[in-house]
Amino acid sequence: MILIRALNGSEIAVDENAIILVSGPYPHDVGPHTYVHGVDPGVLVTAEGAAELVARLGVSPPLPKLTRPNSTPVWIKGSAVTAVRPPLATETSPDGAVKAVVFIGGLHQAVREEVKTAENILSPPAATV
Repeated sequence: MILIRALNGSEIAVDENAIILVSGPYPHDVGPHTYVHGVDPGVLVTAEGAAELVARLGVSPPLPKLTRPNSTPVWIKGSAVTAVRPPLATETSPDGAVKAVVFIGGLHQAVREEVKTAENILSPPAATV
């Protein structure tokens, strides 16, 4: 279990293995904000920096890091990913930043990485002995 301080100041005990996605602030956020998915039916918003929170998780394997269309990092639990596909026309951006969409159950995250690259990052080859 890990204690996460929510944006409202309350501390919440969370099973770090339940976390499926962690993303950093949106451009409109004031101060550090982190969005944590998998611990509630919705999203848990914290005032802690995303990289700092991910570093505290201590999960094995660590959450792989990809890049959101706005060039900020997003950490996604590879074993929770249900699909990775190219973006639909409605999911693209004028600058071409969206190259793949990652599905984690009903949640989806657009990323800058190409589909194959995202798949490789989220599901690295098994180590050989």
